[in-house]
Formats: sequence, structure tokens, C-alpha cells
Amino acid sequence: MYGATPLLLSTSATLLAGDRVFVGNQPDDFAVGPLVGPADEVCVLGLGYGGSLRPLLAASPTSRVTAVDLDPGMATVTRALFRQHFPQAEFRTEVADAATFLDGDRRFDLVLIDVYAGESYPSFILDADFWQRVHRVTRGGTVLLNAWGLPSHLDPFSPPSPQHTLATLLAPLWPHARYLPCRRNMTVVLRDTWPDPETGLPALPSDLDVRLTPTDAAVLRLQRMRLHRAEPFRLPDGGDAEPAALTDVPTTPERLDAEMARRWPAMLDAVRAHAEAAGVDASAVGTRAFYDRPDIAVPTTLELARRGHPAAALLPHVSASLTFAGDTSLGWYGEWMADEAEKLAAELPDWLVRTALPQALAMAANPLVPAWPWTGKLLDRTTALAAVR
Repeated sequence: MYGATPLLLSTSATLLAGDRVFVGNQPDDFAVGPLVGPADEVCVLGLGYGGSLRPLLAASPTSRVTAVDLDPGMATVTRALFRQHFPQAEFRTEVADAATFLDGDRRFDLVLIDVYAGESYPSFILDADFWQRVHRVTRGGTVLLNAWGLPSHLDPFSPPSPQHTLATLLAPLWPHARYLPCRRNMTVVLRDTWPDPETGLPALPSDLDVRLTPTDAAVLRLQRMRLHRAEPFRLPDGGDAEPAALTDVPTTPERLDAEMARRWPAMLDAVRAHAEAAGVDASAVGTRAFYDRPDIAVPTTLELARRGHPAAALLPHVSASLTFAGDTSLGWYGEWMADEAEKLAAELPDWLVRTALPQALAMAANPLVPAWPWTGKLLDRTTALAAVR
């Protein structure tokens, strides 16, 4: 699973590192596919530079993978990249349009969908006919979708947003859909039935600690924990179930940024109210001082989490996001998780497993920053928590 020669590839769409499988970004979450159901025959729609392949194979080394990309040049480059750096990662490529590739008679146990049109959603992803075809070829299997757009602290299931539109399209086909949040992305897990989290999920590979580094093994263990607590991917009760006109759905970075900016003041008002309830200085909310001061950020975030407010994801998301921009000043957040994970698991298990701990591990896995002094402790805490769940 690791590089035969040194590699660090960082683009706007992909982050690959030869010395680690998981790098702290959304493609890491594609490892959950084999952890929720069979994965003998796998189709990857949207190969790119192959960011989803090694997380998938870390969880299921024997999967037979067909990776599809519309760009023959991209497919050639990625095959050459993997031959040189990851020759043990086996997959076949097909140059085809992801919108129609599933129209034939082939069936797959698992389909991963991670497609872009430049930096935007391709139109077929928001087309009900496409999802009818996906459902047909994966009946009884699993589909994973990278649904990017608005982060979970900005009410992404309220229109207009890509996640709202997708939820309205997918609910009739997969009423048990769930998702794993990752900053501005969600990994949506689509199955006809959801296995019992205590008895129905496949076991982790028995050779996990032999094949993977301690960080990669901890991330994979956490992925299984997250499946236990994955939230439904559906509109809230009373939500607008009518899909918005496609022209009204923000699907480009510019329009999504504008929609985030529109929602930001209301979210900050909620954070200020919870800061006041926690008895700390609410005037720091909305400024960099909020994140730089654990004495304000921690009580406020815990108050939000205790009340089940979506803005409890703000601090974890910002802490991890900044590290991917090269800013390590919020390393205190990872240290807090390492020190308090056991206590938080007892009081706020859903928030810890869904959001707080994954973002701390994302910081630890990030290959773009130096190693953190608290990483070992965080890995130990994660492994211990996984052992009792």
C-alpha cells in the first residue's frame, strides 16, 4: 500500500503521499465501502489521480476494481503513477463517460462516485435518471457518493444547496441513506437496507496492524466507528422535499462560496448565543481570536454539542482546514482531542465520532505539515475507543 519511491502529490483535487494511505481528506472515507457490505466487484466513477483507490484497497485488498474516467490522458497518467509508486495496487481502467457507463449489464457490489466537471458538479449527478441506473446495477450492494457543497455547520439540507437536491433525488431509491461529514464534503452511503451496526457490519481485516502504519490503522478503525453513528442523509422533518430548479442550485465554487457567506451571519449568531450560555466572552466569535483561545472555543463548542447544534462542527472543521493551508496554530485542538477523547466519548459520543475525532485524525494524517507531538496519544485513544465499540 506504500510508495515504492517517494511521492507527495498535491493538487486542487487530489492529495497522495507515498508514506501513508489516508491523508485527511474526503477520499479517505471511501474505505467505508467494504466495511458496510461486500466489495468483490467495485466500480470507481471518476478516477482522477486515484485518490480513492488506496483507501478502498486498504479496507479490501482483494477487491477487483474497475476505474472509469472520461479523460484518456488522465487514465494514462494515473496508471503510470501507480505503476511507479504503488505497483501492488491493482485496478483496471476504462475510458468512458461516467454518466452512461452503468447502462450495460454489468453488476457491481460497490460503486464509488467522485466526479467533477472542472471544479463543479456535472449535470448528470443532479439527474434522477442517472440515479435510477445506479440503483439498478447495485441492487443489494453499496454506493458511495462524494457530495460536496456546504459544510454541516451551515445547514446543508436547506435549499438552495447540492446536498438538499441530492437528498430529494436519493430518498425515494435509498430511504436508509446515511452520510459521513468531512468539512465541505459528505460521503453518502447508499444501501437498500442498513446492516445492524452491532452485528451486521463486516469485520475489519485481521492483518490490519501488519499491513498498515499505526496512523492508517487508526483511521480505518475510526471509519468503522463512524458507520455505527452515521446520520441519515435526508431532509429534516418538515423540510422542503421539492428539488430546486437546477439553475437555482449552487454547483460552482463561486456560487457555493456566496451561499456560505449568506448563511454565515446566522450561524455566528447561534455560536454567540451558546458562548454566552457557556459563560465566556461572546465578542470573540466571528474573529480569529475565537479559534486561538481554547478558553473560549472549547466551552462554546461543548455547549453547542450538548444541545445538538450543527455549529458544533465549526471548530473541528476550521482546525483541520487551516492545517491543509499550512497553518498549524490550531494544533491545540488535536491535543485537546488526544487528552479528552475518552471523557468526550462518555458524554458526547455522536459528536466525537462523527466530527470531532475524525478532524483531529485528519490533522494527524495530513502529509503537508510536520508531525504533531500529540499524534501517538491520539492514535492510542482512537484504538482504545474502537476496541469497546
